[in-house]
Amino acid sequence: LLARRGYVVLDLDFRASAGYGRAWRTAIYRQMGSPELEDLEDGVAWLAAQKGVDPARVGVYGGSYGGFLTLMALFKQPALFAAGAALRPVTDWAHYADWYAGAILNAPDVDPEAYRRSSPIEHAEGLAKPLLICHGMVDDNVFFQDSVRLVQRLIELGKTEWFETAIYPVEPHAFTEPASWLDEYKRIWRLFERTLPF
Repeated sequence: LLARRGYVVLDLDFRASAGYGRAWRTAIYRQMGSPELEDLEDGVAWLAAQKGVDPARVGVYGGSYGGFLTLMALFKQPALFAAGAALRPVTDWAHYADWYAGAILNAPDVDPEAYRRSSPIEHAEGLAKPLLICHGMVDDNVFFQDSVRLVQRLIELGKTEWFETAIYPVEPHAFTEPASWLDEYKRIWRLFERTLPF
């Protein structure tokens, strides 16, 4: 859809993506969201140098881990992207599955600094660009409360002009209803049409 509408689309395999070896996979140990942001920054620079993309008009979106990374980008490097859409994002790794987060960040009581460094909710004060948060209420992987807690934090920080939410009452982590998919992607497209003008 975005490519057909004239957007240049880059699907980047940032660090920790599967299939690139141990060093690539373990680069995020105790610092989820940091090496991957460097990779996204390199991706924007590559788009500008190789494809003539205006680096001031680049948006980002992703679901699940990609949603987490979208939040980290907008919160920690607000100059990097003009807007972003975080779909079913992890906002606090201390609330995610122990078997996954613990293998990368250790246990929250053992290594609280790794969780502070790696959880978007801890960096929410950095939001200064438009953000769309989409989440299904019956998410069975990243619980809906993750987005609810983040929205409350953004309200407390006075960031209400910078974000909007879309709630999907019947959706689990992987959406099942075509109407929900269509609504979500239309919202992403409208966000980019509004914030990344041609």
